Amino acid sequence: MVFGWLCSQPETESQPPSRTDALRTEPQSSQPPHVTIPAVSDFTKGEDNTGQCLATVVSNICTFCFGIAIGWSAPAKALVLDHSAYSFSPSKQEWKWVCALLTLGAASWSIPMGLLMKSMGCKKVMILQLVPIGLGWSMLIFAKNVSMLYVGRFMQGMCGGALCVVVPVYTVEISQVRHRGALVSVFHGAFILGVIYSSAIGRLLDLWIINIVNLVLLLLCLLQFLIPESPSYYWARGNYSRANESLHWLRGKYYDTRKEMRQLMLEGTRSELALQQNIMLGFKRRKTRRSLCRASSLTIMQTLSGSTVFVFYSTHILVSMHLSYESAAALAVAEIFGFLVCFMLVDLAGRRPLLIITSLVTFVCTLYTGLCFKLKLITDHENSVPWASLVSMSLCAATYTAGLGPLTWLINVELFVKPMRPLGCSLSVTLNWLTAFVVVIWYGSGHEQRLAKPGVFFLMATVSLLVCIYGIIFLPETKDLTPQKIQQKLGGFMNTRNVASIDDSSSDDSDD
Repeated sequence: MVFGWLCSQPETESQPPSRTDALRTEPQSSQPPHVTIPAVSDFTKGEDNTGQCLATVVSNICTFCFGIAIGWSAPAKALVLDHSAYSFSPSKQEWKWVCALLTLGAASWSIPMGLLMKSMGCKKVMILQLVPIGLGWSMLIFAKNVSMLYVGRFMQGMCGGALCVVVPVYTVEISQVRHRGALVSVFHGAFILGVIYSSAIGRLLDLWIINIVNLVLLLLCLLQFLIPESPSYYWARGNYSRANESLHWLRGKYYDTRKEMRQLMLEGTRSELALQQNIMLGFKRRKTRRSLCRASSLTIMQTLSGSTVFVFYSTHILVSMHLSYESAAALAVAEIFGFLVCFMLVDLAGRRPLLIITSLVTFVCTLYTGLCFKLKLITDHENSVPWASLVSMSLCAATYTAGLGPLTWLINVELFVKPMRPLGCSLSVTLNWLTAFVVVIWYGSGHEQRLAKPGVFFLMATVSLLVCIYGIIFLPETKDLTPQKIQQKLGGFMNTRNVASIDDSSSDDSDD
């Protein structure tokens, strides 16, 4: 299993903690006592990473289900337009809106759910998304006209917009700093697996059976009731005993939670406490606005890189490249391979090098694919161009899922301090889905061979080059850094006393 290397147990204590020690983990007053930050080695005593890995997988079950929903349009298009799935047949322009309304639903739901996450916690908001996606599938099952398809797809998009905010934030808050990148990358991996599953099952079953099966799969999301809320949420609300229980669930029965509880206490700097009272104060800070610009720019470029078009119109793309539908298997294998590369390397090589290298390779591959189409239009090489373009697009898929795809969601959370995440992350996610809406409308409004034009691939290559330049100039390395250390690296406003860091055994001396 790809999670095996995370689930190994470091040095454990020979004896479990005594009852007296366990009681000390629960502060007796509303304000925990002042303590010094512990050494790094103290964090690994009695540690078992199985809990945080399990919580990550379970929290991403709904992400997998949303991947199924967003990948539904590609195999369903031919069935619906041919009048073989429903008693009605939408026009091509109406089908364009069936695809686009999912992105619009995601954009409309991101900010409300991000703000709700602040008061309810990530776990409850994740569970709440079963309502819109369940109603969405029900509308597709019992659709009698195009309007019901519109409503169903919009409600499915609402679920996705919330998940893009809540799941990465939850994963960051439950994971240890040294495992944060790998665990957050599972979000994009679950999404990709859902799209691949949807494409595969679309070739095997009738559409009405597919819709029912996908609705039943949502029952797996009920497992989210079994995972804990993040310790950060409990600590911010003053519920220190529940925060301690959550840490034991995530880190292991014999894990010494006192050190990490103190870490949570030291993260409550004066600036963060002020933001918890009024989150809008954060946008008066210059570096918070810069973080929002960095995160939003990355989410927009992720969409413009061509990923959205490939998800919604993959079947048409294969046809325009003179490839059989079975060629999609090569792209699926490439995407899974790219995800595994990101999972294994993101916490070793770092975010910045991985983003720069993969974006550069994507630039070369998309540029080559554009040249292949240019060559086909000039010389009409029917035999050589399709296979060359398939290899090139497989490399593009691998590098995208190894870099820009998963890293966007990770960096989007890491660039914000905890009080600013509900609003900051939801704003950047909203811009991501609004850009996707524009892209889908633009592509759906074009003629059948729009993607076969070299200029489209040259545009994707330009975006990939911009991502590479962005990583070199604007993106700091966030590997193994706490939110406060990241803000300091950005020149942020969190340079207060007692700033926690995984690699420091003493507090910072600078003041705000």
